[in-house]
Amino acid sequence: MREVRIESLIDYIDFISGLSEHTVSYRGSKDPVEDMKPTVVRSWQRNRAIRADTRRAREPLELWEYEERLIENFQRQSLPFLETTPGCHLNWLAVAQHHQLPTRLLDWTRNPLIALYFAVNNRGRYAKPEHWADVYVFLWEVSDHVDSHRHMLPLDKLPAMKPRGKGRIAPAENNDDADRIQADAVHLFSPPNLSSRIASQEGLFSFEEQLSETSFPDLAEREGLRLTRITVPGPARLDILKHLNRLGVETGKLFPDLPGLCAHQKWVAEWLW
Repeated sequence: MREVRIESLIDYIDFISGLSEHTVSYRGSKDPVEDMKPTVVRSWQRNRAIRADTRRAREPLELWEYEERLIENFQRQSLPFLETTPGCHLNWLAVAQHHQLPTRLLDWTRNPLIALYFAVNNRGRYAKPEHWADVYVFLWEVSDHVDSHRHMLPLDKLPAMKPRGKGRIAPAENNDDADRIQADAVHLFSPPNLSSRIASQEGLFSFEEQLSETSFPDLAEREGLRLTRITVPGPARLDILKHLNRLGVETGKLFPDLPGLCAHQKWVAEWLW
């Protein structure tokens, strides 16, 4: 994994400008290890820690069982709250992820400025900006070519990707689609615009066919994926946030609803007035 450090928005733009002819996915993170694990892995690991601390005698669920039960419960109970019913398992996962249920999906964006915003934003308790922690943007260079479909599942192939037991999502081996879906250990997919937030964030998801505890940097090393970690030093974050705000990369645009609007107005009032 390549390592880069930037000190300003200009540094960041200078670096990503060299990738203008590539297909790249971007992900902002606060923690370069935990934030690069699927949320279902983090939730399952927390469950195991809670079980150990509370000394529960019952056998813990395996990771794949934990995910299976979460998704099944969501499918059973969420219908009254959904405007439309997801048409396939991956779209169910995308809807669940969108509503904060832990899944195997990792959120990425095609927009490098959006990934940078999610890395540098600070919604926690007040701390002096010079004391803010370092944050990170991960760049996955999917291809050397613009608009490459490498690793990307076509929309018409999403229904073929179904649970096959023991935490595996894949096409059936005797299905015609199996030969037409790339034999990758990790896939990207962009669901239909299930929400305005996914559309405004230029979002897409990655997932590992065989669910595991592996963090994405380790997965990338294992599978030979080209991954770069950009470190953004804590003291640089506020200036970058201010510049992104001027460019329209802010909560009100990325979360186009009243909560997003109000969150942005609150930030402007507190930090810029």
